[in-house]
Amino acid sequence: MVQYGIDNRVRYLLEEYMKKRFIGMILSAALTAALVLAPLPVSAANTVDTASVNGSSSSALIFGTDVIYTAQLPKKPASDDGKIYLYELKTYQYSIPDGASPIASADVSDKVDLTFPLNHTGGYSRLYNKFVLAVKRNGVLTLVNNAQYITNPEACATEIKLREPRPVKLLQEKNVSNISLTGGGALTNVPSGAQHAVFTNTDPSVVTADPGALRAATDPHYVKNNPVVAYMLNADDDAGIEGLIADMTYHASNGNIQDFVIGNEVNERCWNYMDWTDWNTYVRKYVQAFRVCYTAIKSTNPNAMVYTSLDQVWNKNPQGADSYEYLDGDEFLAKFNDMIVENGNIDWNLSIHPYPNPLYWAKFWDPSSVANGASFKAQVDKNQVITFENMTVITNLLCTSKYLNRSGMVRDVIIGEIGMGSNAGVDNQAAAICASYAAFEMNPFVTQYMYLEVDVNGFFPTLTGKALEAYNAMGTPEEGKYMSWALDHIGIKDWKQVIHGYD
Repeated sequence: MVQYGIDNRVRYLLEEYMKKRFIGMILSAALTAALVLAPLPVSAANTVDTASVNGSSSSALIFGTDVIYTAQLPKKPASDDGKIYLYELKTYQYSIPDGASPIASADVSDKVDLTFPLNHTGGYSRLYNKFVLAVKRNGVLTLVNNAQYITNPEACATEIKLREPRPVKLLQEKNVSNISLTGGGALTNVPSGAQHAVFTNTDPSVVTADPGALRAATDPHYVKNNPVVAYMLNADDDAGIEGLIADMTYHASNGNIQDFVIGNEVNERCWNYMDWTDWNTYVRKYVQAFRVCYTAIKSTNPNAMVYTSLDQVWNKNPQGADSYEYLDGDEFLAKFNDMIVENGNIDWNLSIHPYPNPLYWAKFWDPSSVANGASFKAQVDKNQVITFENMTVITNLLCTSKYLNRSGMVRDVIIGEIGMGSNAGVDNQAAAICASYAAFEMNPFVTQYMYLEVDVNGFFPTLTGKALEAYNAMGTPEEGKYMSWALDHIGIKDWKQVIHGYD
């Protein structure tokens, strides 16, 4: 895990490095030699010093055209030759490949300070790789810390764009856009004026699809509720990584997209299909793709913001076949954050979809007309499902120390999708819109509200009549009139009576 205690050492090293560059000093002969090491005989079967890994911290930061790498180990590791070696791994590699050469070395110690060239001139480069320390022990390379990515890719940004003030209320597919990747090299279209994009992947045959994404007849699992419309983004081979870099760099460079959501509802396999596998592997592959996308975007435009995406399911503890369909949002977020932080914390943010439960029933305050309505209500009351009624469950979690960003701040949260069905009548749809917007305004950590009109599968959120009037009034001087009407319509005096977490 990255420990912030290492920051003072990094700052000191950067200052010293700057002094040396300023007065024309060169790196020591020992360090220079470390950068041109001959390959060591490496066994494909790397071992891991678990105690050292668990007690270590490290940092890799760009400074100029170089990377300053520092590590603190719990103690001086045992070594056959008195040396500690730094190796470079690709994002999909979790051990040192047979025959690999170290990119730097030092005398073995519990404190390691190394500098090496970034070698970044655009495209797939060292910027996207990670770095790990190893010692040669009993003739075998032994890893002694977690691999560390460069965590400040914005230091080599090429398109520094000022962020435009973004409207807090938007209509998906009208004011903002969902974009599907269909290959590398800018094969996607971005509507004029879009400031927000959700990147999914609809084509299983191109480089941005996972190599195992084509559904095999032998695959014993299936997506039961929805057709497969999107595939897992691929950072599991060089071609996939190159495609992601090309697409993300293109969109970060061109047009005015400043918010990027990588994948749609990524705790659901139906929108992120790949060969069925355990959830740890699934999340790890998504983390690989997210990290590549984040690095490509931030190294192009440092002011862009990058989001992951969750659906409503939060803590249902799925059993049986359901356990293959989706992962609880709280568990996905824990795995995702742990994997990110373990290899170098970055400033990811979160897009949520807090629809009513059930999806089509806007009259959330009275589910008595819905089959199993009491059960749906109980799911929200128990925080098994996240709606606009209980969004504070997520933002409270993000306020805890383990989830803070690199600056120790709470990550940005946006409502990337929300919609109220008209099944229970347009007046109830309008009241629910007011309630959801009140929940949005009450939560200081949620910064955007994006309404999605998609009439599918018995869900009819298109805005008409009173519902359209209410939506248009939100965020305007007319809002108060509609909020008062909605409170009376629902039969309450205060939004805190139906919006949880503000007692």
